[in-house]
Amino acid sequence: MSVDVIVGLQRGDEGKGRFVDMLTETHDIVARFNGGNNAGHTVVLPDGRDLALHLVPSGIAHPDIMNVIGNGTLVNPIKLVEEIDDIRAKGIEVSRKNLMLSSAAHLILPHHIYDDQIRELSKGRQGSTKAGIAQVASDKAMRAGIRVELISDDPEGLLGIVFEGLMAQRPLREEAGLEPIDEAAVAKDYIEHAKRVCEFVTDTVLYLNQQLRADEPARVLAEGAQAFWLDVDHGMYPFTTSSSTTSGGVCTGLGVAPAFIGQVTGIAKAIPSHVGGGPFVTEITDVEQLKRLHGDMTTIDAEKGTTTGRIRRLGHLDLPQIRRSQMVNGIDGQQDMALTKLDWVHRYGDEVKICVAYALNGGRIEIAPDAAYKLEQVTPIYESLPTWQEDIQEVRQFDDLPQAAQDYITFIEGITKVPISLIGVGPRRDQVIVRDVLD
Repeated sequence: MSVDVIVGLQRGDEGKGRFVDMLTETHDIVARFNGGNNAGHTVVLPDGRDLALHLVPSGIAHPDIMNVIGNGTLVNPIKLVEEIDDIRAKGIEVSRKNLMLSSAAHLILPHHIYDDQIRELSKGRQGSTKAGIAQVASDKAMRAGIRVELISDDPEGLLGIVFEGLMAQRPLREEAGLEPIDEAAVAKDYIEHAKRVCEFVTDTVLYLNQQLRADEPARVLAEGAQAFWLDVDHGMYPFTTSSSTTSGGVCTGLGVAPAFIGQVTGIAKAIPSHVGGGPFVTEITDVEQLKRLHGDMTTIDAEKGTTTGRIRRLGHLDLPQIRRSQMVNGIDGQQDMALTKLDWVHRYGDEVKICVAYALNGGRIEIAPDAAYKLEQVTPIYESLPTWQEDIQEVRQFDDLPQAAQDYITFIEGITKVPISLIGVGPRRDQVIVRDVLD
């Protein structure tokens, strides 16, 4: 079992990138298995600079690590080239030696992005990032999608597809009031960027399986985008993304057999957040409390989207939702969990409320329901714990935490029945408490 998995247990933005970055040191390959550039991970480099990643896996900052963009990802070549240029500008190598792109990944075309913008201007808007994700996923499901392989196999044919898609869409853009574009110029620019990613394109499914079946098997770290409650099958539908964000998505998104899946680590953060529409059972709406929670919005760990820059909605920790996430992702007492932003908990005040169950129709449920309309019907049941005011950002041993912080961790473990082995106490790579909690 050589594929370890990192998944988000909440609604995204849990800090998965920093743990992938941390765990990369014990792996040979980091592989992205879902989503597109609509999501983002921020990695803090050793010198304190932040590296914003959207398609490139979070292992790119480490030498001698192969990074794979798997077939389950949705690729905008313009954004990928911009990201590669930004990474290189920070002095980090990006070449065929450390980055591969699946020839079977689907391409986000310009008209997909405009379609997304048009929808977000209508009554059917869903708070999308306007990256064209739903549109390319729809084409993929309709077997009308265009895959990365076409960039090198038939670039002129791809140019024609892009141009024709934009021309056919022109009346819709005009009706929506979007600015006119030069379709030929947009298509040409797209192809020029697409050709620049050709050097990375290969059969990543074959590569990964060869590495996993070698005499000395490679250790693969599978990195997901978004998180459980945005999963198209298991999340708070319809306020979801368009791909599988669970551990099960690793198999289809990378082309590896379930037998290879080993450790699954679920990431949650002590102050849950959400960007966009949809129900948020434990959401905080008090303006003054939100100001205290957000704090300095210029810091690396500020609660605003890596991709969109939008300010995130914040709430209280919701354990019923985490328990459903753990159930579907296969995270039990033999797996483990990571918790981020423990250093922010004191911002709640003297006490912190934790949702331990829901009230529904006069009854009590311990595991969250699986749809948006059902979440809108529940009421959170809270328990309160005392907080602490000590600065814990330099603490590296669990026993050195304030007793109230230790009690907070053990309370969560008691409800979820899953050990917390990694605790984030700050945004830097080294600001993590590592606990030996698994036999």
